[in-house]
Amino acid sequence: MKVSINWLNKFVDVSDLDPKDIAEKLTMCGLEVDAIEEKGSLNNVVVAKVMKCDKHPDADKLSLTEVFDGTETYQVVCGAPNVAEGQTVVFAKVGAVLPGDFKIKAAKIRGLESLGMICAEDEIGISDDHDGIMILDSSLELGTPIDEILGLPDTVLEIGITPNRADCLSIIGYAREIAALYDRPMKTNEYTINETDDAVTNYGGVEIKNKEACPTYLGRVIKDVTIKPSPLWMQNRLRAIGVRPISNVVDITNYVLFEYGQPLHTFDLKEIDGKIIVRNASEGEKLLTLDEKERTFDSSMLLITDEKKSLAVAGVMGGEHSGISDDTKDVFLECAYFEPKQTRMTARKLGMQTDASYRYERGIDPVNTKEMVEYASYLLQELCGGKVCKGVLGEYNEPEVKTVKVNAGWLNGYLGTDISIDQMDQILSGLNMNPIVTGTDITITAPSYRIDMSTRQDVAEEIARMYGYDNIPTTLPKIDADSMPMQPILQMRKDIAQKLKTLGFNEAINYSFMKADFLKLFDDEKKFVKLMNPISEDMDTMRTQVFPGLLSTIKYNLNNGFKQVRFFEFASNFVEVGEKLPEQRMKLSACTAGEFWPMSWGAPASSEPFFILKGVLENILSQYKVTATFVKSDKAFLHPGKSADVIINGENVGFIGELHPASADAAEIRESVTMFEIDMLTFKENAKFTYKYENFSKFPSVYKDISVVVAKTTPTEKMEECIKATSKLAEDVFLFDVYEGKGIEEGQVSRTFRVLFTASDRTLTDEETNSTLTDMIANLEKDFGAVLR
Repeated sequence: MKVSINWLNKFVDVSDLDPKDIAEKLTMCGLEVDAIEEKGSLNNVVVAKVMKCDKHPDADKLSLTEVFDGTETYQVVCGAPNVAEGQTVVFAKVGAVLPGDFKIKAAKIRGLESLGMICAEDEIGISDDHDGIMILDSSLELGTPIDEILGLPDTVLEIGITPNRADCLSIIGYAREIAALYDRPMKTNEYTINETDDAVTNYGGVEIKNKEACPTYLGRVIKDVTIKPSPLWMQNRLRAIGVRPISNVVDITNYVLFEYGQPLHTFDLKEIDGKIIVRNASEGEKLLTLDEKERTFDSSMLLITDEKKSLAVAGVMGGEHSGISDDTKDVFLECAYFEPKQTRMTARKLGMQTDASYRYERGIDPVNTKEMVEYASYLLQELCGGKVCKGVLGEYNEPEVKTVKVNAGWLNGYLGTDISIDQMDQILSGLNMNPIVTGTDITITAPSYRIDMSTRQDVAEEIARMYGYDNIPTTLPKIDADSMPMQPILQMRKDIAQKLKTLGFNEAINYSFMKADFLKLFDDEKKFVKLMNPISEDMDTMRTQVFPGLLSTIKYNLNNGFKQVRFFEFASNFVEVGEKLPEQRMKLSACTAGEFWPMSWGAPASSEPFFILKGVLENILSQYKVTATFVKSDKAFLHPGKSADVIINGENVGFIGELHPASADAAEIRESVTMFEIDMLTFKENAKFTYKYENFSKFPSVYKDISVVVAKTTPTEKMEECIKATSKLAEDVFLFDVYEGKGIEEGQVSRTFRVLFTASDRTLTDEETNSTLTDMIANLEKDFGAVLR
């Protein structure tokens, strides 16, 4: 937010303070000043009047004028399209230096002498408007330095706001902070409303149908207003913080918004039929808003309506047809409190953000509505000539008073300080926390504008920032020798990540949002969780699987010339499950493309990344004593001959496979991609995190081979399980040779398994191993129709 030092002076005297010192103190107390803008004096720039305006004899787009500054008359050539005789203008004399170090000199323009310049707003640095010259109020005295009119010089601070400090979305919010920092009194804002005898109830009423979303809604009627430019002092303050003046009525609502943080809205009274009704929208209800866009609402959104039609989106923006125009005579002034969550939801769904919604979303002062409806009515009375009708319409709901009790000893222990209780009392009093000290306890009653004060930690923060973070001594943290163990799922993630990095994989972190059209290549659209207000059209859907993000990363790296691409990612997926909240589960995904191991003088480049990646996955699983089986996968995006589903304890936990060539083409990936994805939660449930030592056999092991012919479609893994289940003596079984060709019938394959026999209590004899081998062959024949080769 931008804060004018001159505007701050209305509430606290800062005239003797260096703006840089103010900026430093605000930053050190947690309100970071991002920029300081100096608005300097404009010497030799005065109020003047255009006495005569003719066309330039040699240029169609130029005018030849005579300008009078109250003392002398100057000939000036002007190129503005809106210059006219009789106007009161901003005149820069010869010798003036305008922003940007632009010096005004006497010059000849198309053969005629020009002794100065009639200025536009951007030329004197008060806005970006260059549509024409700035026209002033004709009542201003000619020759008056423009500094006096525009409130210059001034300094504007641009301050970053943290979400919890909604009270600092206003000039008075910063005035309170500065008053506390410099121990200075706040000035009061005094005014008087002169109500007429015309009762406000003659013009309708207010009905709140959703009091949870709108506990307070107040309204006043101001009649016989005159729409005209607002006074210069108000325009100057608005321009200083980057707000363009529009008209007196609109400027008043903006002025109160930025001065006090209270959003207001004004309706043209003649456009309201009957009473004001605050209600939820009907499904599909529409309204043309002030930005000239037609909005469509659902039943969760809150509207301001009358008895016949909708008038405004509550807390966000008004409607076009009920807005203030040059013909407006009577005004209905709205001042309300809308619940933050309700406003945030409506604004996000509609893709809208306004200065009003920004404040309502963070939470405004719920008590301030009573004061602000009066203050704004006073301004409409004084600056628009309006007549304020007697009384206020609507309902006001008194918010609950919040108190927090905290012990001074706990505060010092928490902060690592030695602040006296008297100093704590002084700090909290300066922040209007109304502290009551009882022994070593302090009970504070937070002011209504400090909606962030609810815990003793909040009190500690206030004391720390006012005491000075730089005054808190540096101490090393006290850490117990026995630190808390890491949660199993986090420890698994850490260990697996380290293993994959050791194997040459890089960890990726992708957005959880993806384009729906891309996700359709890999999943059913019925599972998609669509975003109502996406960051961009390429991020309109929550990912249902993790690997599509890795594919985008793979593609980017391949396109940039990398030959070996290996990535992994731990992330959550999001799946629509009907009326319930979307299901969210942690996944591990890994992808590889290009050469897994580079070609070297001693070995060719790897050509079977599927089996290498399968080995990587099995290595990860075995680390936690988890055994998986791999069964043929029917996933359409995977290669049918190089893919499998991963089964743990009978549950499908993921897949491994090569990306189908058609899917790779659709994803615009030129290389073959092999990948796996598993569910980490199911993996964790089956994992073993403690290990029991078992003695290894002291006796020699024996290797025996079994070579059988079976159908090519017979799963190797099932055959290995069959062999191992035959006898406890079979410690390990693995396939080490496959043969097809001469001597083997078509559709058949020869597979040779090597079996490791071990006994823990004796040396095995040939009779034992041969007998067991015979049983294994018999079981293979029985289960798979295998024939000994």
